[in-house]
Amino acid sequence: MQPTNNSTIRSFTISEKKNIAMQWSQSNVKMQVFCDNHGITVSMLKNWRKQFATPAKVPRRKHFIQLTPSRASIPDIALPFAEVISLSGNRIIFHSAVNTDMLKELLNSK
Repeated sequence: MQPTNNSTIRSFTISEKKNIAMQWSQSNVKMQVFCDNHGITVSMLKNWRKQFATPAKVPRRKHFIQLTPSRASIPDIALPFAEVISLSGNRIIFHSAVNTDMLKELLNSK
């Protein structure tokens, strides 16, 4: 590949490649921006990550935290069998099995 007037071909040592790949995996920067800042192409970085088995970034979840309550901490009375929420916002909570005819009657009543 012939260099253009404004560019030069740069070679990287194995150590530099590993270091750059590891820096990206620990950064909070998008791959394209990181590559532009380091004067490399995205394909170069992807190849180095693959070559050196550099871990991919773990997606950050900013707004939600998964909560998993233990069953022992929740009294049985608090665990509904079923809940129906209508479009108007009315809620019906069942704490035991309900006959379908009874459910239809409740939903059709005004």
